[in-house]
Amino acid sequence: GRGIGPCYRDKVGRALAIRLGDLYRDDFRARLGHVVDFKNRLLSGWQAPGTPPLDADAIHAQYAGYAERLRPCLADTTAYLLDAVEDGKRVLFEGAQGALLDIDHGTFPFVTSSNSSGVGVASGSGVPGRWVDRVIGVVKAYSTRVGGGPLPTEQDNAVGQHLRERGREYGTVTMRPRRCGWFDAVAARYTARLSGVDELAVMLLDVLGGLDELRICTAYEIDGRRVTQFPSHITDLARAVPVYESLPGWQDDLTTVRDHAALPATARRYLERIGELLGRPVSIVSVGPDRDQTMFCESSTTRRPPWPRPQQRTPANA
Repeated sequence: GRGIGPCYRDKVGRALAIRLGDLYRDDFRARLGHVVDFKNRLLSGWQAPGTPPLDADAIHAQYAGYAERLRPCLADTTAYLLDAVEDGKRVLFEGAQGALLDIDHGTFPFVTSSNSSGVGVASGSGVPGRWVDRVIGVVKAYSTRVGGGPLPTEQDNAVGQHLRERGREYGTVTMRPRRCGWFDAVAARYTARLSGVDELAVMLLDVLGGLDELRICTAYEIDGRRVTQFPSHITDLARAVPVYESLPGWQDDLTTVRDHAALPATARRYLERIGELLGRPVSIVSVGPDRDQTMFCESSTTRRPPWPRPQQRTPANA
């Protein structure tokens, strides 16, 4: 809906791709003209008669203005980040979109066009994955999906409606209702392993309040066979029937809780069980959108990688 797919197609195709640095080259106008000519030929078969073609001169003038505004921000970001790490600075990478939307490791073809899992840090930034020494896996306390594709734990019922309304699970732009379901430990365990997650941050725990019984999917049954490994092909996932484990819910309003120890015992047990099933401790939990509604659960005892951190650079004037 925002043109990400067409942009990535141009990038992978190479010949028609325009990168930010190209805007500052002397041959940018000629390169843009080549791209616009091709796009006009492509669009001519789809557009209504009389639709004016794209104007390369107008586009060039518009983006020349953008280029000047962005000039102070232009840098070799790979070198910038590598220098920062080698100088001992703390660098935080934040992912966008769910790991199962990863183009290579997600629920293909119901995916995005980039590596949205933890493996995308290295390819997207140029910083070697071995230099990352802590990975926090952020998950909701329940499952959601936008658009098509299998969602084994989907609840097209009162439970799903409860999660959708309490969690405000509507598209931020389209306001399209998101699909909601019980927490899927099979999928979450797969993405935790894929992304090298050390510890977990469980968001939106308050949304589960008011449900007498909670369920966690611990396995799938596919064609009568029980599996705990996330399927590698979408057709197998589409046939997956969730195997649930039930836990007691709670009626308490958690949005005012500010300390992990003050959570109801049933809520703490729910978090513990997620950690057990994923093999990672839950160290952060949120009970609302505000900063003070996010709390630390315990001192992190996360797995540390066996490799050394990069040596800090010696300052040039040393």
